[in-house]
Amino acid sequence: MRAFSDDLSKDSDSYPSKYGTSRARRLKMILAALLGAVFGFISAVPVAGPISAIVFSQGMQGRFSQARWIALGAALVESGYAFLAFWGFNRFLSKYSILLVISKIVAAVVLLGLGIYFIRSKKMRAPLSFSETNGARAPKAFFLGAGISAANPTLIATWAASITTLYSMSLFSFSNANSALFSLGVCAGIFGWFSLFIHLIAKHRNRFDSRILGRVLTGIGIALIGISAWMVATNLLKS
Repeated sequence: MRAFSDDLSKDSDSYPSKYGTSRARRLKMILAALLGAVFGFISAVPVAGPISAIVFSQGMQGRFSQARWIALGAALVESGYAFLAFWGFNRFLSKYSILLVISKIVAAVVLLGLGIYFIRSKKMRAPLSFSETNGARAPKAFFLGAGISAANPTLIATWAASITTLYSMSLFSFSNANSALFSLGVCAGIFGWFSLFIHLIAKHRNRFDSRILGRVLTGIGIALIGISAWMVATNLLKS
């Protein structure tokens, strides 16, 4: 009888520790998702980027649904790059230097092309519409956002730097589940910022005219060309 009570006592003593471990694991998983959302939101805030420019243009023309689909496509691809960075894909690129050089050249060419397009495009400067368009073009908008992000593999290096910072803070273990949750959080954070951005455009766009839209697009185009030139120059100096 005493042996049975001793066993029961041992089992009951083990419950709090098991419960505590499980609870701590769940809290760290939640923390991984929340940190991903914060990192994703902050990374999307700078407006001098191709996705921001396209979302801004679509929003100013009243195409809010298309703007959201573009943002969602971009967010999903970038969160995928964040997931790859978690698994050391950046180190893989560094090991095969030719792949790293090619990825940077591709990114520079894409940014240059987008910069020229933003400066010259008349379509993006179309007269403002004050009626929402239908969602028939949703797939095209989604793949546009996804394609632009996918064409910039240097995002892996950007997220590798962010994850290195996160790793040094020792806030959670880099398990499979935490890596996936962090990446999902990144997607939610990026899409959250663009949803807020689109909401602000919808609320205040009646204060703007086509000339302001043109100036913003030209400014972003110049910035993208400058970033492209900087990427080429830094790679030439290293070689």
